[in-house]
Amino acid sequence: MPVLKTQSEFGHAPPPQTPYSVITNLPGWDVARAIREGDPAPLKKLVHIYPRFMPTHYSAQLGHEIAKRLGHTDKAALVYLNPAVWPYTLHHITHENRGDKRLTVQDATLKCVDIAGHRVYVVLVSPTAIPAVMLTWQNPGLGISIRGAEGLLKGIDTIKEVLYEAEKGPLPSPTWTPETEAHGDLRTRIVDLLHRAPVDADKVKCIPSDVFLYPTGMAAIFHSSSLLTKHRPGTIAVLGIIFHNTYHHLIEECPQGLKHFGKVDEQGLSAFEDWLKHEKQEGRPVSHAFVEVPGNPTLETVDTNRLKELSEEHGFFLIIDDTISGFANVDVLSRSDILLSSLTKSFSGYANVMGGSIVLNPTSPHYHNLRTLFKESHHNELFASDAQVLLSNSRDLLERTKILNRNALAMANFLNSARSAPDSPVVNVQYPKQLSSKSNYDAILRRATPELPEPGYGCLLTVEFSTVEAATAFYDRAGFYPSPHLGGHVTIMFAYNMVVFGKKPDEKAYMHELGVREASVRISAGLENEQDLIDTLTDALEVATEVNKALGPDINTPVQVSRLVE
Repeated sequence: MPVLKTQSEFGHAPPPQTPYSVITNLPGWDVARAIREGDPAPLKKLVHIYPRFMPTHYSAQLGHEIAKRLGHTDKAALVYLNPAVWPYTLHHITHENRGDKRLTVQDATLKCVDIAGHRVYVVLVSPTAIPAVMLTWQNPGLGISIRGAEGLLKGIDTIKEVLYEAEKGPLPSPTWTPETEAHGDLRTRIVDLLHRAPVDADKVKCIPSDVFLYPTGMAAIFHSSSLLTKHRPGTIAVLGIIFHNTYHHLIEECPQGLKHFGKVDEQGLSAFEDWLKHEKQEGRPVSHAFVEVPGNPTLETVDTNRLKELSEEHGFFLIIDDTISGFANVDVLSRSDILLSSLTKSFSGYANVMGGSIVLNPTSPHYHNLRTLFKESHHNELFASDAQVLLSNSRDLLERTKILNRNALAMANFLNSARSAPDSPVVNVQYPKQLSSKSNYDAILRRATPELPEPGYGCLLTVEFSTVEAATAFYDRAGFYPSPHLGGHVTIMFAYNMVVFGKKPDEKAYMHELGVREASVRISAGLENEQDLIDTLTDALEVATEVNKALGPDINTPVQVSRLVE
């Protein structure tokens, strides 16, 4: 079987390349580090990248065209449907976390224009301010989609500025974007999947009107967290290791503070319970708790049953994000108040569209309250063209899930067995089936059915190496696509821990103690031949092993995750 090699140039998506592709090719550990440090050189070569990373293709073109027509050709432009992005932007760019890149409110300008029946809000800044502003595009996930921008560009000649006086009143009201039959069908598709082979059918009562669609998974997080903190002010609790954009977003958007519980084992949940009791005694409310099942990138699974009991005892809202495991594999709706998913990942599966969803649990004691809140506050920001692609892509979800589960498990088993080889650079493999929290995952596995005989543990795994040098050698050799994203049609790897948690020394040390080690590579299985994947791993491990041998026997072996303390 062949050793896989990437089939695209630097900064380009794997075949089939389209303007909508969300995977790129960023070869080399040093390139990933350069991007982390904000080096503009590799960024200038990007043609495709995850669309929340920065505007690309039609999204970028629309911003340029609006800026030009408004007489601001010297400005960079970020385009949105939602006016909530303006106060968010002002708060973000002036936040102390921006450090030496911190801006003032005078450094950004908001313009409002109507194009082809859509009102859009355009944030204009100097190109030199982009490092401070770009996270306002990345974290809330509200930026105009590539297909949405493509449609508006076709009607660009209808552009008309909507004048207003920012100091004297509210922003002009939004128009949002119309819903279509595809939106309704997409809601029905999600509900059908949630009712398929549940752990307990009596506890799955959702209907299509319980599903709320968003332009990205992060937009679902932005809206839900903002809504819940306004309705029930209090501390936000985060359990386990979650997606970095979610973590960093919530840290800055928590009016009454955030508490992170890094461990989600029995000891960790006991610490969480003790904290809840103390907060109650002190009269400090907890707004909501957020957890991923399983975590990203450590792949540990919390005891969702115990967590649900704690949420009902103490009255906070519980949001569970099942993006990593997916609708097809696990049934966690009944364990949550709000089930949140990024539809961009394995639900779509072909890395060419963005979307997110929230499903309310009708058996939750908060259901009627939440349903009213979401019904009153939700507005459609998912363009019809994106909804249609999400719906079409999801039709073979179960068949793809079988392959993703098979390939990820095969790679995890292979890498785990490689730990015992002489001079092996592999010291740990994080995959739900191989961790001590496996029983928690098994408790939420869906029942076997003919279309998915073996619901499994998802597409994502993380392999930890003995040293950064060995990890670098593996990463530079392996023929997978080095890129953000997961759940796509091709196998992807990323120096995730180094890039997203490796820049700030304090955060790096904190995450290290929780099993997020810099000398690691996160791998998302694709749809390739299983043996091709193993051969590709074998080839890369041979190079990493030689590096490991050259370093000698005195290298420091990292502490195993099971030995970590709170």
